[in-house]
Amino acid sequence: MPDLTGKSLGRYHIIEQLGEGGMAIVYKAYDTRLETDVAVKVIRTDNILPSVLDHALKRFEREAKLLARLLHPNIVKVIDYGEFEGMPYLVMPYLPGGTLKKKLGKPTSWQESFQLLLPIAEALDYAHSQNMIHRDVKPSNILLTQRGQPMMADFGIAKILDLENTQELTGTSMMIGTPEYMAPEQVTSKTVDHRADIYALGIVLYEMVTGRQPFLADTPMAVLLKHNSEPLPHPRQFVPNLPDEVEKVLLKALAKHPDNRYQSMDEFAAVMKKLLAEQPTQLIFPQPETNTTRDGLHLAAPTHQQPAQSPRQDSRWGMLGWGAVAGLFCFIAAAVLFLMFLRLRNSPERLAATLTSPAVTSTPVPLDTQTPILPSETPPPTSIPLPAQITDEKGVPMALIPAGSFLMGSLQERVEQDFANCEKDTNGQCELWWFTNETPQHLVTLDDYYIDLYEVTNSRYAECVAADVCNAPSPTSSFTRDEYYGLAEFDDYPVIHVSWADGKVYCEWRGARLPTEAEWEKAARGTTGLIYPWGNEFDGTRVNFCDSNCPLDWANKDYNDYFGDTSPVGYYESGKSPYGVYDMAGNVWEWISDWYQEDYYSISPSLNPLGPETGQYRALRGGSWSNVSSSMHSSLRSWDVVPSLAQYGYYGFRCARSATP
Repeated sequence: MPDLTGKSLGRYHIIEQLGEGGMAIVYKAYDTRLETDVAVKVIRTDNILPSVLDHALKRFEREAKLLARLLHPNIVKVIDYGEFEGMPYLVMPYLPGGTLKKKLGKPTSWQESFQLLLPIAEALDYAHSQNMIHRDVKPSNILLTQRGQPMMADFGIAKILDLENTQELTGTSMMIGTPEYMAPEQVTSKTVDHRADIYALGIVLYEMVTGRQPFLADTPMAVLLKHNSEPLPHPRQFVPNLPDEVEKVLLKALAKHPDNRYQSMDEFAAVMKKLLAEQPTQLIFPQPETNTTRDGLHLAAPTHQQPAQSPRQDSRWGMLGWGAVAGLFCFIAAAVLFLMFLRLRNSPERLAATLTSPAVTSTPVPLDTQTPILPSETPPPTSIPLPAQITDEKGVPMALIPAGSFLMGSLQERVEQDFANCEKDTNGQCELWWFTNETPQHLVTLDDYYIDLYEVTNSRYAECVAADVCNAPSPTSSFTRDEYYGLAEFDDYPVIHVSWADGKVYCEWRGARLPTEAEWEKAARGTTGLIYPWGNEFDGTRVNFCDSNCPLDWANKDYNDYFGDTSPVGYYESGKSPYGVYDMAGNVWEWISDWYQEDYYSISPSLNPLGPETGQYRALRGGSWSNVSSSMHSSLRSWDVVPSLAQYGYYGFRCARSATP
């Protein structure tokens, strides 16, 4: 199986490998549409004969759809599935709490073991009611949330690969399952029902309570033979003080013959609940450690029981402890309020925006793509959300671009296709001869920032000129207008004939800056990889551009159907980007803060890239009214030499600023 790290499986960009088993490889990935981490499980097909691979893929699709219908708070939900280069994959929420396997290795109290596995038993009982057998219940398939809540994963993976004739598929009689947790009938019988899951969960419980697996051997086959023929080592052999009733639970769950076990997972769970009720104790789920392991998963720290307090200690706590807690709480509350006051006082634009801006809304996520709601989960405290729009000190509206990651640039395949299909000029040349500077596509993570809703207009720029900070544009005309800058009817049109240095000075006058290439591109295309700000298909009604009939002899151009020059900012309402930012395609090219380097994407850092440290050119983005449609896509990069006047009738700019000082 090839390593998929760094590749994109549709909207899922693979970040790192989390684990590998005989049936699948698990990767951590980033969902560019929902802007969240996910787990992608790629099913191994290297053992499947090519002659039956198509049959296996069809079954995978059918089983994946069945898995997506499993809705239980302790089942890791399948939120998507797909196929990449003949390899099927499932997509699930990423749970950073690690697995139960990481927690094993020493005995755990039977109470804590019961409490942790009860939700798993209920999840399995629900799946059995849906005619779904897991067949590979084991500690590494029990994931933990950050609060230590258990989640059953990998439902149906075994069934996807265990087709009617496994030997025909693999040519090797490949065994489906994990020997240490397999019921005897999984080896000796072709018919396996839900009671195999009861046996496997019994093995997990045995391992938790005793700190060891019941059957150990040098080879997988030897382990299977022990499951089938050797008597179960009595748990009290390893835990002498284990209650007799608890040992009986393990012995029944691990009976060799299915008819002698609990006949349903519900029956198994009911017995555990009964014993817990008869010997109540205050139990909590283990909390995860803050350290990260080598494979990127957070480990769950063991829970330590506190010794029981005497009545005198309880009384002292009641008299003094609660008073101390109340006093501490009041102190913390007062401190938090004071810090919030200082923060708001030092950020007047945020305070004003909070009081005047509409409430921040989010796009609802379809039900079948949501992460399951976990029982007893307490949502983590959240900070005050940043307003979706602000008005800066100069009265300029700006849109929030939330922190997160997106895929920047273009795939080589799309670049080659665009180059082949690009619109030619009258000399038969492709206008976009710089296509190769958009690759490789790479994942970029940005902090929160704001960007101007509109390109900087003549009237806005004139305020800086009047303040004796900015240079006036020169000339003051536009391509078709003898008078442009300074004429009231063009106040809401983008300022042109300004250099990169002019844009930098203006933005700094506003307490802002020119955006980076990464900031500009994310604001233009969002996180779903849109080709244009409005979608993936070009639509000339959404943008100010020169159509394919535009001749090089501009004096003879027919302007009846389009401006043929700059248009008012915000004129194309339907051309907004996913964040509501206008004119990020066409109208005027926009100066960018970065130095330009053709191959920069191959060395660009992933976090808040600022471009090369030096260079000869400055980057430009967005295309202009003088370009054809193939210049409108959001990943397009252009440049111009610096220093130079570079004050053309199709260069403008907009500003950006960090959301926090």
